[in-house]
Amino acid sequence: MRNRIYILVMMLCVSMSSAFAQVIITGNVADAIEPLMMVNVVEVDEAGRFVEATTTDMNGDFSMRVKNTKDKLQISYIGYQTQVLPIGDRRVFNVVMKDENLIEEVVIKAVVKKSTGGLEIPEREMSVAAQSLKMSEFEGMNFTSVDEALQGRIAGLDIVMNSGNLGSGTTMRLRGVSSINGNAEPLIVVDGNVFETTGNDDFDYASANEEKFAELLCVNPDDIESIDVLKDAAATAVWGSQGANGVISIKTKRGTRGPTMVDYSYGLNVTYQPDGIRMLNGDDYTMFMKEAYFNPELNDAAANLRELNYDPSFSEYRMFNNNTDWVDAVKQVGAKHSHYLSLSGGGEKANFRVSGGYDHETGSIIAQSLDRLSTRVNLDYWVSERIKIKSDFNLTYTDNKRNYSNLLGAAYLKMPNMAIYREDENDNPTGEYYLALQTMPRELEDQRNRINPIAEANLAKNEFRSYNLSALFQIVYDLLSPDADGHQLDYEGQVLMTVFNDYTDKYYPRELSTLAWSDASVNSSEQSSGKSVAFQTRHTLTFTPKFNNEDHFFTTMARMEINNGDGSGYGTVSSGLPSGDITSPTAQGQLKNMWTNQSQWRSVYFTYQGHYSYKSKYALTVTGRLDGSTKFGAGNRWGFFPSISGRWNISDEAFMEDLDWLSMLSIRPGLGQVGVQPGAEYLHFSKYSPADVYGDMAATAPNNIRLSDLKWETKTTWNIGTDIGILDDKFTMDINMYSQLSEDLLMPNVRIPSSTGYGSLSWKNVGTMRNQGWELNIYGNKCVKVGDFSAGFNLTLGNNVNEIVEMDETVLASLNNDFNYANGSYLTRVQVANAFGSIYGFRYKGVYQYSDYIPGEQENAPVARDANGNVITDEKGKPLPMMFNYGGTTGTPYEFQGGDAIYEDVNHDGNINELDIVYLGNCNPLITGGFGLRFFYKRWSMNMQFNYRYGSKVLNIAKMNAENMHSNNNQSYAVNWRWRTEGDVTSIPRALHNAGYNFLGSDRFVEDGSFCRLNYLQVSYSLGTEVAKRLGIRKATLSMSANNLFNWTRYSGVDPEVGYGGMGLSTDNSQTPRAKSFTCRLNVTF
Repeated sequence: MRNRIYILVMMLCVSMSSAFAQVIITGNVADAIEPLMMVNVVEVDEAGRFVEATTTDMNGDFSMRVKNTKDKLQISYIGYQTQVLPIGDRRVFNVVMKDENLIEEVVIKAVVKKSTGGLEIPEREMSVAAQSLKMSEFEGMNFTSVDEALQGRIAGLDIVMNSGNLGSGTTMRLRGVSSINGNAEPLIVVDGNVFETTGNDDFDYASANEEKFAELLCVNPDDIESIDVLKDAAATAVWGSQGANGVISIKTKRGTRGPTMVDYSYGLNVTYQPDGIRMLNGDDYTMFMKEAYFNPELNDAAANLRELNYDPSFSEYRMFNNNTDWVDAVKQVGAKHSHYLSLSGGGEKANFRVSGGYDHETGSIIAQSLDRLSTRVNLDYWVSERIKIKSDFNLTYTDNKRNYSNLLGAAYLKMPNMAIYREDENDNPTGEYYLALQTMPRELEDQRNRINPIAEANLAKNEFRSYNLSALFQIVYDLLSPDADGHQLDYEGQVLMTVFNDYTDKYYPRELSTLAWSDASVNSSEQSSGKSVAFQTRHTLTFTPKFNNEDHFFTTMARMEINNGDGSGYGTVSSGLPSGDITSPTAQGQLKNMWTNQSQWRSVYFTYQGHYSYKSKYALTVTGRLDGSTKFGAGNRWGFFPSISGRWNISDEAFMEDLDWLSMLSIRPGLGQVGVQPGAEYLHFSKYSPADVYGDMAATAPNNIRLSDLKWETKTTWNIGTDIGILDDKFTMDINMYSQLSEDLLMPNVRIPSSTGYGSLSWKNVGTMRNQGWELNIYGNKCVKVGDFSAGFNLTLGNNVNEIVEMDETVLASLNNDFNYANGSYLTRVQVANAFGSIYGFRYKGVYQYSDYIPGEQENAPVARDANGNVITDEKGKPLPMMFNYGGTTGTPYEFQGGDAIYEDVNHDGNINELDIVYLGNCNPLITGGFGLRFFYKRWSMNMQFNYRYGSKVLNIAKMNAENMHSNNNQSYAVNWRWRTEGDVTSIPRALHNAGYNFLGSDRFVEDGSFCRLNYLQVSYSLGTEVAKRLGIRKATLSMSANNLFNWTRYSGVDPEVGYGGMGLSTDNSQTPRAKSFTCRLNVTF
């Protein structure tokens, strides 16, 4: 019994001692006016973990049992500064909270840090060529994607709108074109992550603008906080081969601590097409066509075509007795409705931001519409002072209903005397689309086969849908010290999944064709899809030691990244489907083609970066990147790409102290190298495909040559820059000079001798290319202030000169085809010492006035002349006639006549042939940039931005098609001033249907593409604080803007802003030009 009593007493003592060890504390929490209810009171241990927690009651009182008096007490409440107090022997805590916005009279020197994707280092120690923009500058603008905002704002970044069609996107080049494999687009990075969703071996970079546009569309411009553009190799080295063409790094908005804020905006954007080329009406067209048919044979019978005769006895007379403006018929006023909603806020432990946007847009060309739905969730959660978890989710859906073909291009070519709709006996449209009958004569075959663009717009289907999903989970762990008072060792690990699916559905109905049912175009349908999923795993370890001497600063980083992805695609093409609502190629019909593909990609990246600075005056950064890729053989699988850059802040030197107006003067030298991978995987393997049967057995055969010796394309760049700040950075300027040498250029589909058993190599290292130039960026931040008025400005200039240094002779031979002696053709050529994108053709000198040469009277006649302009005669004294292709082995010789085009006879042999082809310029602009002005007056602001290009050439094929007078296509109104009779003085040759050589590829159609455009003009008004409070809102802003208002240019076409095509040529082929637009946008914050 005694033993039991003893045991009970001992247990009671232990429990009492345990209870006494857990101390009870009490207290009260208030602000300067009254007690605060529901204040968080938390016991926090040394590791930053929560041990115990409670909240204050309605009187601000609290009571809590603490487990360890060595812990700290953390007191927090939304809108107030968090207080952390030691517990120790203290048992009563009466705390007065301070407003979070209260600023004490303490001088704090903030250190702004920046990152190019690696280390975060002080901004004034950055030693790379980069430029930043804050999206707050574009508040109130209704951009579809972020590239529209960048146009003209980044020195050296050339952005060209591909067309005015919805979803056409842009072409972007940073510091020129440095590769010939087609992929010249900079890398798009969002919140430090690359979206790798294209693993298709057959991916065509030259026509990938829609895919690139879809990638940019995954980020709603309203979600973006800032954009950094990384230019030189020292800046992009941390991205290795992924960032070989430069990097556009996008940082999205995140939640901040405080009460939940709701932001809603609505924008209405109205668009319309600019005036295009003035075309002939139906009456002028028929007159011109009769002359074009008459001239080659001088025979009226040749022009006797029912469709041109206005003969009432012709059964289709009413269909060819019109003045149809096809161009006007395919245009419309488009509209875009944009809705955007976001919720953001946070507390002691977590910040959040949730946003969603919906855009519905109709194009300025009929039957175009684009719908986009985007949502983004960003969450930051602090498990403790040392551990932070970040989770992001993004989903974007786009549905782009496109035209089946280029409607505007077709409208320019369609004969204007033809009706849009079939007409009744009273000449009234019946509503049935008119299609040219198959009985139309052979001479008008091109018009017989040309579509009715209005009918195609409304009956054909071409829909592109895409889903872009990304999910990120990231953990950040401070392994040593959570504050800056000690050594810091931080670990960051993340997993990113990206999914990109796209679907294309096309249908061409019977109602658009008068061909027989057996034709492949009748009720034809095409369906294709591409799906890809990619996973990225990244581990980063960053160490920043704490020096006793704070003049020294050092930080270093090591990173490993693994990427892997899989993609698949399929396509089906059928025709002869049943008429009606059935549009799927899997329905009953004739299967014409089908295909499938599978792809996968794997890569491993190791990155090291170190940064050292002394007194923040001298800084040095080194980076090493080791890339591993499955695209190369074992001997070249790994590529190492280093960089080094430094900075000297001269303005911090003692000898600069007297220049107090100079807030910054620095020099930034840098040298680095990055690599480029080919656009296909597993090139070092032999691949096999089904072949013809062998005997009675199925067979396979190799379809490629193994490329085990293929090497990385390397880009070595040196950059020297300077940063200048004046009057506490009211004026800032950065200047860069650079030179980039691209070696072992990678080129796809290189032709090889057929004796090898193959027609081409899938990829080959072929040569060397150089880009060099300079950049200037000047920014004035409210540099003018007079009372309530202030103003600022920006100016960017970028110069780039491209040169092909050397090229494999066999590759040059395969690229440089012989001239084909055809009208409308330019010589395709890549030439060492010239730029990529160069144009070669004849020099156009006008029109021959006369057919016969009479000295002193009819001098402007087609006769041969020597270098001094003297007429060349034969042995009988008879002038030698000017010929085209005389004695040529291909093509047809032709003797020029009065009214024909004059081409310069470079070698003065009286024969226009390939020996007279010369260099006509290149399509790369010499200078690009922009400038803008911003004005502020009280709550009003005005923002205008211009962008320009200078020195680029454009192939104006639209003008060629509209003035060649060679086919049955409609022509420009300018051909009314064509040569018609002997002695006419004009710059436009005579009309010759399917005859002559009046539109050879010449500088007649190569024009200066320089322009200066008023990109946008915006006026905004912000509601006053008191008025906003009375309305129950925080703030409201109303903005009105106009886009593409004016364009100053000497270009004769509609718009000189033309994208790059094959061989780097800018070709205006009557694609839809950039639309003009007006926008009204309202933003309200609750």
